[in-house]
Amino acid sequence: MSFCYRNNYFFGKKIILKLPFPLESVGVRLKMPAYATLVAIILINIFSACASDAEVKYEQYVISGAEIYKKNCSNCHGLDGSGLRNLYPPVKGSDYLQDKNKLVCIIKNGLEGPINVAGKTYNQKMPAAKGLYNLDIAQLITFLNDKWGTSKTILEADEVARLGCE
Repeated sequence: MSFCYRNNYFFGKKIILKLPFPLESVGVRLKMPAYATLVAIILINIFSACASDAEVKYEQYVISGAEIYKKNCSNCHGLDGSGLRNLYPPVKGSDYLQDKNKLVCIIKNGLEGPINVAGKTYNQKMPAAKGLYNLDIAQLITFLNDKWGTSKTILEADEVARLGCE
């Protein structure tokens, strides 16, 4: 059991506390001055959070996916997802985000030939991301949908592996 305390303030900054015991008992149980109790509480919070395992996993996927996007995709599609003029299409506002299966195949195999994104035609080759593992692709697509899509769910690595787009 843990106790979650929201709306706590430390030097004007809002903090969220998750403790394995009720906050009211900290001073009594530990028999320490208030500042030491506060330090103990802060240290406990560094190693815990008031989020479910699923929420933590989702945030990990989004953060990792953002790094993968920055390293592998942003040169052409832009850090803000708006594309590169008439050369490379935007990710932001793209209908391709709606179809995770198609998106997985595009990332795995690349894309050649004209495509229409947001009413505009693009005809630059997109290379396959051969260096990415299924987990990387899952994290990347989770990030893309979190940032510019409508789905706020995790795409699991085993789902990426099951797709027959090799």
